[in-house]
Amino acid sequence: MLSRVADALYWMGRYVERAEHAARVLEVTRQLLLDVREVDPAAAELHWQGARVALSMPEATDACAVAFDEHEPGSIASSVARARENARQVREVISSEMWEHLNQTYWALREASQQPAREDELSATLGSVVSAGFSWAGVTDGTMRRGEGWLWIKLGQEVERADRVARLLAVRGSDASGAPARSLGGGDNVLWPTLLRGASALEAYRKVHPARVDPRRVVDFLVLDREFPRSVRHCVAQAAALAGALVVANGDGGGRGRGVERAFGRLASRLEYTDVDDVLSAGLAPFLLEVLHELGGASHQLQRTYFLH
Repeated sequence: MLSRVADALYWMGRYVERAEHAARVLEVTRQLLLDVREVDPAAAELHWQGARVALSMPEATDACAVAFDEHEPGSIASSVARARENARQVREVISSEMWEHLNQTYWALREASQQPAREDELSATLGSVVSAGFSWAGVTDGTMRRGEGWLWIKLGQEVERADRVARLLAVRGSDASGAPARSLGGGDNVLWPTLLRGASALEAYRKVHPARVDPRRVVDFLVLDREFPRSVRHCVAQAAALAGALVVANGDGGGRGRGVERAFGRLASRLEYTDVDDVLSAGLAPFLLEVLHELGGASHQLQRTYFLH
């Protein structure tokens, strides 16, 4: 496969995942602010600031900017537009259904951005972006051969998902000292369920821990759970497996791809043999920042190895 094609597929997977994650976090945060703002405006501002930082948009002025500002690299509209542009470049590789779903999402978002700002309309738009992300992933799995193209898309998705969940938890789940936050505008009953909803994990968490939402268990679930598809550990393990599959697909038995596989594999092994006590003793934010650094290094090595510069 040509480097430019692999590059486009990988980043298409990342941008679709980024848009879906941002839409979910923004909607969960907006619902939280409705409950907190009148009771504790200062706490509401902290929540809003934390959400913007977690989405890599600290300067965003309001929810509409996060959703619709195509000039802001971290916005939902920007992510969808970039995913669509990458898809346009490789239409001969992806299925027509994948292109149609992504194209429809792009134009629906453009149309919504031109409408008057209304709370109910914005909520519906954000929900449709999340649904479109799930639908696009299903269409991808249902219409593509499990060849090299599919591997690149899925690898991009897993790397982006690990990055976004780790970033969300590092920013929103820690106080300034890096210790797990126990109270922020309502305490555990507000913050930790919000984090789980932001990762689409609340129902799955409650099936494992039905009694209560406990900070330590939330950290364990979102970082280290073996089976939940959005935990950092699961995403990194999947990324390592996909990197290995790409080595086989490229017929690169002992060459350049092995370094990429090892980079993801080292991080996967670290998370495999870490427990929640290790995470908390290191400090939640410092631990996750190290994970993000290693993940970024592995992704950079992947791009340096496989893609044109």
